[in-house]
Amino acid sequence: MKRTLLEIYALAVCFFAVACFVIVLGMAAWNGIALSAPGFTLSSYVWGHHQSDQAFRDYLAGQHRHADEKDYVPPEGTALTQARERSLALEIQSERRSAFQGLVRYVIILFIDAALFAVHWRLAGRARQSPD
Repeated sequence: MKRTLLEIYALAVCFFAVACFVIVLGMAAWNGIALSAPGFTLSSYVWGHHQSDQAFRDYLAGQHRHADEKDYVPPEGTALTQARERSLALEIQSERRSAFQGLVRYVIILFIDAALFAVHWRLAGRARQSPD
């Protein structure tokens, strides 16, 4: 069975569209997990600073030391715990927002990819049916 150049082109585009679909679907799945469980996908760096008041205090002191604020004194006691909990809530909210943005981006890519695949699949079918 002889293949035309048009059919080979259309099938090659379909092949790459499927590969793109698989990759983007995996990334979209990760964003779905991040949307439903943002604490799980939060970076270990951020997560580690929020595990205890002492870790958060050290993190705050380090942040202000690098900003040339040598006289900064981190909060203590209940104020430190509240600041840590507020900071963690903001980090989780940011993770969730970022995941939603990524999910929307990947859904758009999937729609474009599906349209590209459908057009080229039909083109390959027509090229296969046309007489030589």
